[in-house]
Amino acid sequence: MNIDFTQSAESIITDLFKDLELATVERKHPFRFCYLATTEVDNVPAQRTVVLRKVLPSKEMLIYTDYRSSKLQEIKQQPQVSILFYHSEKQLQIRFQAIAKIHHQDTRCLIAWNKLNDHNKKDYQIELPPGSDLPNLEEELSHNPSFDSNFFSMISLNPINIDVLQLSRMGHKRLVGQLENGEWIARRVVP
Repeated sequence: MNIDFTQSAESIITDLFKDLELATVERKHPFRFCYLATTEVDNVPAQRTVVLRKVLPSKEMLIYTDYRSSKLQEIKQQPQVSILFYHSEKQLQIRFQAIAKIHHQDTRCLIAWNKLNDHNKKDYQIELPPGSDLPNLEEELSHNPSFDSNFFSMISLNPINIDVLQLSRMGHKRLVGQLENGEWIARRVVP
């Protein structure tokens, strides 16, 4: 299904966010896994796959991560990030520029932590920080439940720009926009 570019830009963007919301509850939805780009400390771009956890009515998007991960240091240095979604069946790409905010041990973060099941909590109770060397490749990761939510954090992404690309044999279509005073101002552009 292609986007109907005869709709208003606001309608298109509203529909896209509905699809993103769906990805947070449908485990096999193509938008569930997305790509977060940050800027490393030495100004080199860094990308990684993340899981979209929630889309709020304000269009704020939430992802979870280990507080010790390098992406948090990168966000602290440069909170402007990019997040990319791709739906292979629809041949649809959505790219946002967003301002990232880190939540750690605050009320929002602890509410999210309390909703996680025990299996998912283990991902944030590993003794070694992400990126640590493992001396033995077959060594099991050591989980420590006493860490509780110490290393659990949430990144909220507040989109400021959107770039939508619909690929099609009938001709590609593209829409770009920015958020101004709570409303999306968008226009069609050449793909």
